[in-house]
Amino acid sequence: MIIPALIGSLPRPVSLSKKLEQYYLGRLSEEKLEEAYREHTRRAFENLRRAGIRVITDGLYRWDDIFNPLIRFIDGVEVNGLFKFYENNFFYRSPVVKGELSLGENPIPEWLNVALEIKEEVYPGAVLKAVLPGPVTLAYHSINEAYESLDELAEAYAGVLAELMKELPVELVELQEPALAAELSRATREKSDSVSAETAKALIERLEKVKALWVVTYFGTPRGFPEGVILNFDLVEGTLPENYRGDLGVGIVNARETKMERRDRLVDKLKPLLRKHGKLYVTPNTLLDFLPESVAWRKLKLLGKLGGE
Repeated sequence: MIIPALIGSLPRPVSLSKKLEQYYLGRLSEEKLEEAYREHTRRAFENLRRAGIRVITDGLYRWDDIFNPLIRFIDGVEVNGLFKFYENNFFYRSPVVKGELSLGENPIPEWLNVALEIKEEVYPGAVLKAVLPGPVTLAYHSINEAYESLDELAEAYAGVLAELMKELPVELVELQEPALAAELSRATREKSDSVSAETAKALIERLEKVKALWVVTYFGTPRGFPEGVILNFDLVEGTLPENYRGDLGVGIVNARETKMERRDRLVDKLKPLLRKHGKLYVTPNTLLDFLPESVAWRKLKLLGKLGGE
């Protein structure tokens, strides 16, 4: 069984970007911006339904990158500076950890409630998952001025995420954890220590007790995971860890280039995994922000066709 699924974000539509620009210039009210978010989310869900994508996210239209705005809602963190995200032409604002971390007031549960309402109207058959940065990736991409080690910082982030996840109105949470698989970016290579594999596994197990987890890794081959999660790995640039027996998400469509894949060749790549696992979720291999919006939707339609195989 092949189940087409979306991971992470969709490219922000130009029309929504113009609304945001007007808002930041003081030419659009907060109420009108909220209307724009809702309308574009509705359009995204309609397009996902037509494409045949059965597990979806809200597109993260309210997010600037995988860390922001979440880190603005964490006490003990300041936001400062732009860094390249794994040497790609994609930037994030760095969390600067100044003190003990705790979750502050935040609108993320309400954003998901809005998305759920729209989904039930537009695409009730889909499964909506929340998307959050994972604790290990947060730790690697932070400037740590408060904790003695990255292990301790990752554990502190896990505590914040666990508290937030309890408030979310969905049962499935996608953790973006490229640090568990990637060749580290220049910023993270300069770290004096690293998060141990044992700590990373323990943190995933801790969060798994709060919600069902879909752990997304890209830019390489992931380290070992608890088999209770759905592990989403990059089949384009990485390989599956040997002897992994849990549920799998397969990043088979390349979201880093505009060239379209051939469906028959994708099916050939999936056959060995299907013989071994029986059921696969098929996804892009990374965030779709790297692609023009029109190309991203063509890639998603291709994924949807795999669901009919």
